[in-house]
Amino acid sequence: MTPLILLVGFLGAGKTTFLKAVLPALQQNGVKPHVLINDYQNAGVDAEQLRGLAQEISAISGDCVCCGSRDELLAALTKFPHGPGHLVLVETNGTTDSENLIEMLALEPDLREFSLPVQLSIIDSQRWQKRFWHNRLEREQARTGSHLFLSRSDTVPAARLEDVERSLDKLHIAGRRVTISSFAQELASLTQDLASEGARNFTGPDPHHHHHKAASDHHFASLELSLPNKTSRAALDDLLRNLPEEVIRTKGLVRFDETPEELFVFQKVDRSDTPQFFPLGESARITTPLILFIGPNLPENTLSAAVSALKKKS
Repeated sequence: MTPLILLVGFLGAGKTTFLKAVLPALQQNGVKPHVLINDYQNAGVDAEQLRGLAQEISAISGDCVCCGSRDELLAALTKFPHGPGHLVLVETNGTTDSENLIEMLALEPDLREFSLPVQLSIIDSQRWQKRFWHNRLEREQARTGSHLFLSRSDTVPAARLEDVERSLDKLHIAGRRVTISSFAQELASLTQDLASEGARNFTGPDPHHHHHKAASDHHFASLELSLPNKTSRAALDDLLRNLPEEVIRTKGLVRFDETPEELFVFQKVDRSDTPQFFPLGESARITTPLILFIGPNLPENTLSAAVSALKKKS
């Protein structure tokens, strides 16, 4: 299985600069990185800056890969030449909706040879939360990060760094802080750990999620667990009402006892949001009930226990 890494951050946060530094470190650790760069107009220019630093550099110009350029990203990943030591880094557009992107990649059956996403959020120490009406988007991009890197930290006063850290804590942005070196080392370890893992399973009856046995020390941006073939609406509602605060978004597929022949998509954003349910119809590419949790530092044991309790009620 190949690790799939997302670099997310607001426009000008320093994603390409980070890549320039981390790619040589990855290769020194025996990793063969492949890079996909998404930008409105400059993807090709940024790709040229990285030539020679990775196995392959590809540019996706146009809309964000979470929406308008979604098909281009999926096409590039679907035909990826998996092999020992390979890893894919996707540098996303500065206005990417990271929640939608993680969800799309996690639930795409054609990408089952990739791990569930690891998201590194690049936090611009100089301009964090100085984006005026774009502050909310910047916060949302940071919230889903399993890892955080503070760019330009060497160019700002210590007091500013303290302000940024206080802001991140206040906003419950809990990704693991990394340096270029520590992130490269963790990705090298993850690449090695996943080398012997088979493809993710969307059809088997057993629980399947991102914390593979060999990779349990690594942080991912999502957690996927199987649901029972049928469950009661009340039991699922109870699970969704009592999610831990670390869960930013939940999505899944479910069959209810009342209508066992019909598959529903459900989604919930944050703890206070009311779950929404939509009939999936007969065109589903995934037909096994499952639940996907999105958020940094997800409490795997707590969530697994909640799903196990749901199964006992079913």
